Amino acid sequence: MISLPIQHIPVPMFLLNKDNEIIEFTPSVTKNFPPVQNFLDLVDEDSQEKVKRALQGKEEVQIEVNMRTFSNPVALFDFHFKPEAYHSLHTVFCYPIHKHMTSVQSTLQQFRSMLMQDSSQVSQDFSVRETDVETAKKMQLVDLQRHFREMKTNVLTIQDLLSIIRSDVIEAGKGEYIELVSTHLFDIQDLINQELDCLRQKNKVH
Repeated sequence: MISLPIQHIPVPMFLLNKDNEIIEFTPSVTKNFPPVQNFLDLVDEDSQEKVKRALQGKEEVQIEVNMRTFSNPVALFDFHFKPEAYHSLHTVFCYPIHKHMTSVQSTLQQFRSMLMQDSSQVSQDFSVRETDVETAKKMQLVDLQRHFREMKTNVLTIQDLLSIIRSDVIEAGKGEYIELVSTHLFDIQDLINQELDCLRQKNKVH
């Protein structure tokens, strides 16, 4: 059972009803696939039969299928079907073959950029309307803490996602990528914790 909010899952995932109609999907789907109502409309003719068999079954299935995409008429994907895994809806994860970790690594890079830029951006956007300078400084510190806590939550969301796809990536012989991404995540988490500790100390001083 997947419990993450669907908008926080940074890989292509579809939620299907029993008729294979697409009920909802993650944000990255719109970057990879053209809009359709039925999931089978995304599947290439050569892969139709095996995908139909998978969707009609009641067991978790992982196969390679050819799918229609924006960037390429047909591309090979790792199709991972889990029946009734998300609030009674079927879930289908679609990872580009040989690119299992691309979306996760892209998200990690965004987090790194946020860590580097967030502090200065908050300082630029923060308008001091209070005449009391000390009060303004405290407000700014609180705002910075909020931003870093939000980033910490995002990192935890990525770690939850890794736990979902870990076995799939290891089976694909790419286990070293999981370890690499996990290491980067822990580094980012440590950096966030250090920044939060520093902000707490400054808040005590003020």
